[in-house]
Amino acid sequence: MLDTLPFLVILPSVLALVSAVLLLWIRPSSIPLWSVVLVIGLDVAVLISTAVGQAPLHAKLDREGFSAEVISTLVRSNWIRTALWTINALLLLGMTATALLAAR
Repeated sequence: MLDTLPFLVILPSVLALVSAVLLLWIRPSSIPLWSVVLVIGLDVAVLISTAVGQAPLHAKLDREGFSAEVISTLVRSNWIRTALWTINALLLLGMTATALLAAR
């Protein structure tokens, strides 16, 4: 059976990537292609950052137990994903506003 926490953490990111890729085909004409491509890139970057940086550190905590050094590294490196998610959210908000205003 799937380990619940990774499933709940990874699933939303995968769904975000899939929905962004779908936008390539169902993109409203008012939304520039570059913005969809950028959203896809940001989603991929979040997944890579999680898989390469965060997941191994979480696995180390699971194997070895509490480690102030590992937790400190997790906290310090999480800004990368936070920045990616923030940029992505702002871009998606702008795309939504553009599409809604164009539909008026």
